[in-house]
Amino acid sequence: MKHSLIRALAASALLVVASATGANAQSATQSGSVASTASSNWAAVPTGVYKLLIQLPEQPLPATITVKDSSGVAVATFQTGEDPETHPVKVTVKGAELYVNGDAPKGPFEIVLTRQGADITGKWSYAGDTGKLTGKAE
Repeated sequence: MKHSLIRALAASALLVVASATGANAQSATQSGSVASTASSNWAAVPTGVYKLLIQLPEQPLPATITVKDSSGVAVATFQTGEDPETHPVKVTVKGAELYVNGDAPKGPFEIVLTRQGADITGKWSYAGDTGKLTGKAE
């Protein structure tokens, strides 16, 4: 009886150690995958069309930012899904972040975009509100 109790305890201890080791290995693997998902740096003139989905408190708002090269200078426009007109915006590249600044009825807004390949994530601020956004480079 003593031997079977000792074996059971030893087996339990071994399972605990094995599961802890497996969890640590999984944790290390997850950390490694997070490190490999670093944002890409933007080009000096980040030409392209960027389709965004801005998460507003009321509902998501689709938007498009278009950046063109005009003699080495970025010229950009911003258009929301509900507005037929495009509006000029200023874009500034700071390494892995693309800043988009413009004016709207309630004052200035700022959008900060990061990208990994064609996938875009970011944040926005406007009239005291802030939020997140996602999107794709076309």
